[in-house]
Amino acid sequence: FLKDAGLIVGGATVGTMALVNACGGTTTTTVTSPGGTTTKTVTSTTTVGAGSTVTITQPGATSTVTKTVPVTVTETPPATGAASTTLNVNGMDYSVVIPDHWSLAMTLREKLGLFGTKIGCDMGQCGACTVLVDGVAVYACVMLGVEAGNGQKITTIEGLSDGITLSPLQQKFYDGEAVQCGYCTPGFVMAAQGLLNANPTPAEDDVRLALSGHLCMCQNFKKSIAVVIGGV
Repeated sequence: FLKDAGLIVGGATVGTMALVNACGGTTTTTVTSPGGTTTKTVTSTTTVGAGSTVTITQPGATSTVTKTVPVTVTETPPATGAASTTLNVNGMDYSVVIPDHWSLAMTLREKLGLFGTKIGCDMGQCGACTVLVDGVAVYACVMLGVEAGNGQKITTIEGLSDGITLSPLQQKFYDGEAVQCGYCTPGFVMAAQGLLNANPTPAEDDVRLALSGHLCMCQNFKKSIAVVIGGV
């Protein structure tokens, strides 16, 4: 699951007139020369600064034209705001500086490289981004990263196993084939783990309620529910 430079000028200077488009883009220019009027296309991919000297070469004639153009300075506005915070994720503390509008899901993925947390709808409707905050299932796409830096313990799908051996719940999802394309699976597993933290032996109705906020585009709901019933 899945993540110019240079100056190009085409044109002509013949007789007494030469026009160059120094601000980028393509301009059609009429050039009058002995023997008739021709139409030339002048193309520039960069801005020629004020007072710049541009040399245009055409078979049979070379002219140097100095063209003064207005200089426009575009400044990138500063970031709307950033915050420094410490996140405790999977038992480790991470000090990060993040834009204050970043979600926890974005922070986990883009700052900490924990790509097991998926971003699906990004509006709290599909459940793919679910993580545990102090043991409770939370949609990470609707929680700000700075909100999670208040001493809470965050657990992602990577934190359920030791990196080699699957957790009992992960193993049960694997054994029960409660996985298809896999994109939604981390969210289902984390929601199920949140349920088991509160109720180690959930009945079917408990499981259906806990997983009701999750979407599986592969329609593998039955197996996802079945492997959680009764716990691990």
